[in-house]
Amino acid sequence: MMKKLTTIIVATGLGLASGCAMTPNSYRYKTEHSRAYNIAEAGGLITGIKDAAVPSDQLERMTDTKTFGAAYVMSGYIAPSVGGLSNWQGGVVNMANWAFGPKQHGARNSLIAWMPVIKAASSADAQTKLISHVKLSIESSLTDLGVQFDLLYEKDGNLTYHFYSNEWDCPTWTNGKSKVSDMCSIKVRIVEPNQDKAPAFITGAQGDAYAFTSGHDTDFNFINVTNGAASHAPEQAVYSKISEKLPVWAFLYLAPQQVKINNSDKIVFPYLLEQGKPELFVYPF
Repeated sequence: MMKKLTTIIVATGLGLASGCAMTPNSYRYKTEHSRAYNIAEAGGLITGIKDAAVPSDQLERMTDTKTFGAAYVMSGYIAPSVGGLSNWQGGVVNMANWAFGPKQHGARNSLIAWMPVIKAASSADAQTKLISHVKLSIESSLTDLGVQFDLLYEKDGNLTYHFYSNEWDCPTWTNGKSKVSDMCSIKVRIVEPNQDKAPAFITGAQGDAYAFTSGHDTDFNFINVTNGAASHAPEQAVYSKISEKLPVWAFLYLAPQQVKINNSDKIVFPYLLEQGKPELFVYPF
């Protein structure tokens, strides 16, 4: 069972109102913030996006970790007395207090991406191609995890998958008996992008790009993995596998209280996934 989580909350850098996101070509990397924070903000996620300061030696150990579990333990979101982290004690607050308003960017899962302009003939073509990337990533990930699935819906950039696993108690659909709430699902929305310039610090997408930003109140990009009412699919592992298979210029932002780990506890802090690797909203002091 997880231990009660805590963290140091520092300056938030909240800026523009929802729906008025900073455009990528005007974005300048903020060295006083984490890489995760910079990627998220450049991708239009501004309201409710926060960072935490950690000792530089601990941050170095944290970023050396190869798995989410290790990063989770090393992240400093655990009690400060654990693992020699007592020097973090000043200013620590309970992560349960890290609550965002429901309409804030930080409260919802989002996908952000910068597709190099040479990879698509138009914004509509870029949308179609990113949808294909996402479908391939989801389907190959579920196959690797030994999970069966069906693509039930695909229209106007919206996708819905159901996936089935005895191990995770994710049931198959039974007509007349099953409810939608019983089913393990993955829902996707990919919105037609704007053409813009990618931030200079985004790998594989320098220069002109189709920017899939997610600052809009309703028309934003996302991949959402959801358990059924009696299921316990490891959502974190599924997200990680999907991210691992996405293009290098695509990122998943995962909000607090929106992702379950193996024992179905919810992860109470935000993080970003880049090629399956967690980027934490932390920076050194």
